Amino acid sequence: MKKLLVILAVSVSFIACKEQSATNEKQPIGFDMAGGTERTTLYGGDTTNVTLFENWIQALNDRDTATLRSLEATDSLKIYTPGGEVLTAGDDYKNYMATYFKNMNPKWKLNFVLTNKSIDKNGKESEWVTSGGTVTHTVDGKETTVNRYFDANIVNGKIQKMYIADRKLSEGE
Repeated sequence: MKKLLVILAVSVSFIACKEQSATNEKQPIGFDMAGGTERTTLYGGDTTNVTLFENWIQALNDRDTATLRSLEATDSLKIYTPGGEVLTAGDDYKNYMATYFKNMNPKWKLNFVLTNKSIDKNGKESEWVTSGGTVTHTVDGKETTVNRYFDANIVNGKIQKMYIADRKLSEGE
């Protein structure tokens, strides 16, 4: 009987250690196919990127272009807008944003923000923030609201590339 209890105790300890090591490994949360036809596994990413993105949205709401620029890559920024424009760092970007703020009077509200990391077959890591919310534009006193989705590539703590898409709200949303 003592042997059986010892075997049982050792077995339980082994299983508990095996379970503990399994929970310390990266857990996949999905996959990405943007790089071609091969799936790249996605894992939960660095949550400091969530804060970075929240600060970027707050800077948009505050019309604070200096903070926006401090959160973006200065030499390699590319923002793909819903209208098909590609914004890059520099005066064109600053002028675009100034005109957009003046003409559209936008106000953002985030609904969700999540971060993920992919590791390609060569071991290269890529950090992204995916987010959705609404943006309300006020033009000539008339408000229009759309769902806006962001997929932002974060490199060295800065937004380097971002894809933005809109969806018109359905009646009653």
